[in-house]
Amino acid sequence: MRKVHFLVFMVASCAAVQKNRPGGALPYDMKRPSQVFELPALLIEVSALTDVDDTTLACVHDESASVYFLSARSGRIVDSVTFAGPADMEGLTRVGSNYYALRSDGLIYRLSDRASRMQVIDTFRIDVPNRNIEGLGFDDHSGSVLVSPKDFVKGSKEGKDERLVYALDPGSMTSAPQVILKVSLDKLVRQALTKGIEVPRTMKKGRERPALKLRYSSVAVHPVSHYYYLLSAVDHTLLVLDRQGDLVDLVVLDEKLLPKAEGITFMPDGDMWLSSEGKGRSAVLARYALNGR
Repeated sequence: MRKVHFLVFMVASCAAVQKNRPGGALPYDMKRPSQVFELPALLIEVSALTDVDDTTLACVHDESASVYFLSARSGRIVDSVTFAGPADMEGLTRVGSNYYALRSDGLIYRLSDRASRMQVIDTFRIDVPNRNIEGLGFDDHSGSVLVSPKDFVKGSKEGKDERLVYALDPGSMTSAPQVILKVSLDKLVRQALTKGIEVPRTMKKGRERPALKLRYSSVAVHPVSHYYYLLSAVDHTLLVLDRQGDLVDLVVLDEKLLPKAEGITFMPDGDMWLSSEGKGRSAVLARYALNGR
């Protein structure tokens, strides 16, 4: 309990210090990661990231239905478990002692714990209109498994503007997913401009216009603020929303360090970890320490 109180104090203190600095609402120095590890060549297409314990993380990669356990002290693979045949794996999250792994076509594997070598308990197909699903996370605050599709629902102007995040009950994965976040791109850009936050831009017909696509590659929930943290690899951005879906911050990531960021998780001490596929270099694992810790 004392540790939780300390984290709450640190997050509140950091917010107070940074609240008047545009784009500085996060309790992390996003320009200076505390540690960066190059991952083994086997994980060049690392996708998804979840915490395991105080010193271990786990990930998947695009070509294999395997879970890789990584040391948070060295970035090295300390264990790996294959649970199915070759597959395009995109998401991974831990719920208690079980793990949920997401295939790109919307199939979710529920896996037993590492000690029992991650046996497939059962599988579920996500019943959503989206067809390209990449992000999977766990919201400890609500007890829900979160699903963040990369695409938008086609067929209407409103659908093209909206980005959805769904919640699933891990105790009843066959229940219908519930939309818990519905983000309007237009509204998000307006909120960012009001807050003085940088938005990716492009030139179109001689005019500079917002170029934010917001194609979610991963989702996580902060252990103290309970804000939603959403990666968009195509934009090189980290979007942070409050529980009502309003903008807290939008961070443009270092493209050289994180060319294709598709994994995010938080450790019990509040540190944030991001992973990125390699593009012309090794994949990386980066730690962002909670400010002041």
